[in-house]
Formats: sequence, structure tokens, C-alpha cells
Amino acid sequence: MIHIGMDLHKKHSVFCAVDHQGAVVARGKVLSNEEAWKEILRRWPGEEVKVAVETGTLSWWAVDVARSLGIEPVVVDARHFKLIRESKKKCDRRDAFHLADGLRTGLVQQCAVAVPSERARRGRALLQARATIVKQCTASRNAALGLLRSVGISLSGRKWCSESGWEAALLMRPVPDWMKPLLALHRQQWKSAEAVRRELDRQVAEELDLWSEAHRLQEIPGYGPIVTLAVVASIDDPKRFRPKEVGSYAGLAPAVRASGERAGVGGITRQGRPGLRVLLIQAALAAMRSQKLTPGLAKLWRRLYAQRGRQVAAAALARRLLLLGHKLMKNGQCYDPNFSRKEVQAA
Repeated sequence: MIHIGMDLHKKHSVFCAVDHQGAVVARGKVLSNEEAWKEILRRWPGEEVKVAVETGTLSWWAVDVARSLGIEPVVVDARHFKLIRESKKKCDRRDAFHLADGLRTGLVQQCAVAVPSERARRGRALLQARATIVKQCTASRNAALGLLRSVGISLSGRKWCSESGWEAALLMRPVPDWMKPLLALHRQQWKSAEAVRRELDRQVAEELDLWSEAHRLQEIPGYGPIVTLAVVASIDDPKRFRPKEVGSYAGLAPAVRASGERAGVGGITRQGRPGLRVLLIQAALAAMRSQKLTPGLAKLWRRLYAQRGRQVAAAALARRLLLLGHKLMKNGQCYDPNFSRKEVQAA
């Protein structure tokens, strides 16, 4: 059996192949393209071949190439693989060897991540594109507000979410003539980005039609189309998570430091999918204003809001909303405003 470790990069990829005894049988550098990768994987036609790659931009493409040859690769989270993360002599050749030898000994399997489905990858890419466009909209608006502040005009950002807000600002008397062309440029950039955002929102709605679970999740308070797609595309297969693991996946679980008789619990870990975490916090803030929230969750966020503030309450509610979404995906249930607190967390 041949075990191959591949360290993938934009232009070139470094590989190392070891046999069942750990002896290096081949190593080198190839171009990062489909033909070069296939040539490596076909080099041992009479042997069973296993492959390990690190998580990165090219990982899912490499998975598709390997699967086209009947090989199921192992995708390794290098942040959890200490032989790479904490190596004092780190280079691409050593990383490739550690991946190959770790695959042989079974170490990398302990740091493996699930390969998302095609529709999950498509949904995540769509949300990432939308997040980029939203940042561009915000940057154009903030740049215009900064210009106005430089001449003593302070306006609320909420008034700049429509075309009429921009029009009113351009017609204000205190705005000097030299500034109006600059504001017009920012307005045009904002208008173009807003048009793209609306188109992406339409694509999000179309994408949700491919997820049978989406209509059930949208009944949960705070779950709009964007949050729903983020949850279903991130979880993908609900059976791969236990209820306690879902919060950690989004970085919403509390940090724990325990050793011997000493134990401490801190804020959320913030380790996981940052985009999902941000959207869930926004969903929690919206759910606080909903009358359809279950009594247990409403009681929870109100107590935490009074004792520890808005941010802690929003993070705790966001975690429960994610648990609830996972539960509905896994069990095929519909949202019930009368769910008990135990029913929210049990999947």
C-alpha cells in the first residue's frame, strides 16, 4: 500500500509517497493542476493508494480529482495536526512527508475534516460572495459619511440604506461643491454593489429550493433566507454532529480551562466558522424581538441580558438557535413555539 501526502499551493504542489513500512518511495514537486495530480496518483497501478491533503483553497478541487480515480482522500486540518503546526523545521517537503507518514500510522485520521457536498460548497461560495459585496456597500457608505463629517455634517448610517438618502445628502446646502463629485462617485459604487447584492439575494432564494429542510428552518425566529442557507450549508449532513458539537463548530461554545480541582469557564471560543457565527448572532438579535420564540429561550435571553449584558445574551441565544436548526434538520420536525428547553437541545 502506498500513502501519499500532498502539500498544495497555488502554483506548485509538493508530494511524498511512503510504503507500508514508512520508507519514502517517491517525492517531488509538480504543477498544481489536474493532469499533474493524476499522474502522481497513477504512478503505482498495482498498489492500493491513499492520499492526505491539508485544508486550503485547493483542497476540495484535489478531492474531486482523487475521487475521479476512485480514491477517497483524507483532508487534514493542519491546525490540529501537531507534527505540522508545531514543527521547528517546517517546510513543504517535511509537511508532505508528515502527511504521508501520518496517513500510514493513522494519525491524520484523528485530525480529518468532513468533505462538504457539492451543494454545500455552492451555498458557502454564494454566501461568501454576498458577504464581500455587503462589505463593499458598507465601505462606500462609510467613506461618504467620513467626507461629510470632515465639513461638520454628521448623519446616521441608517439613512444611507436607500437611494433617497443619498439624494438628500447631495442636496444639502452645507455640502461644498468640490465634495459633491466625490459623493456622487461613492453613490455610484454603492448603487452598483447594491444591485449585485439584490441579485445574490435572488440566487440565495433559488439555492434554498434545493434544500428540503430549508422551509422548516425558516419558521425559527431570526432565520431568514441568508441565515437558513448558512446553517444548512455549514451543517450539510446533520448526522455527523452530536448536539453538543454543533455550537463548537460555529465557535459559540464557552471556552473551558479545567485541570485537577481547578476549572474555569470563559467566553465563547470563536473557533469555527466565523461567517456562520456572525449571522447567528444577527439572527439572535432579531429573535429577541419575536413573539414566536419558545418560552424557555425567551426566559434564557432575558435573564442573561439582565445579568451579563446584551452580547452574552445574544451569543447564548445564537447557540440555542443553531442547536434548534440542527435538531429540525436531523429529525425532520417542524418548529413549535412551545418546545421546551430540553427539546431544543435534544436531537
